[in-house]
Formats: sequence, structure tokens, C-alpha cells
Amino acid sequence: MALDPEKAFLDYSAADCSVQFWTANAPAVQFTSLEAAVRFAKDHGGRWEEIEITVHLPREDIVFATGKVHRLIDALPGDLRKKTVMRWIGRQ
Repeated sequence: MALDPEKAFLDYSAADCSVQFWTANAPAVQFTSLEAAVRFAKDHGGRWEEIEITVHLPREDIVFATGKVHRLIDALPGDLRKKTVMRWIGRQ
């Protein structure tokens, strides 16, 4: 299924999430929204690490593995890097 980061951030804005780096002895860290989980991942090197974010829902869990987490990091709302790129593209 295709990932729409903006829709994911909206859909899971109040969902319990956990971030797990795929390294030995790394504990999972809990958050109350997908955006908060993705910001944590970004701030702790998740753009360059093997990582997964799990959205905990009442009937199922949704897992975003490394590639999708990297796409979510790139699409963070209010991310200065994204805004700078969009301004640069607009000048072309």
C-alpha cells in the first residue's frame, strides 16, 4: 500500500505509538502521536538507522519499517528542510 505521510500524520495524531531502533538492547520508546514518534526518531538518528514505528490501535497494530519511517521523517509538518527545498524548487 502506498504511504501518504500527510494522511498518516492526520489519521494517527492521537494514537499511541512506539519507536524501536533495530540495535541490541535498544528499548522501545512510547509516544501519544505519530508525529511525536517521528520527531523523536529524527532527533535520534532515525534517518540513518534501521528503525520501526508501531502505531497501536484497538484492533490491530500498524508497523512502519525503515524505508517508510525515512519517508515520514522527510515529510514532517513544519520541517524547515522541506520548506527550504520547496522555496528553492519554486525559484526554478
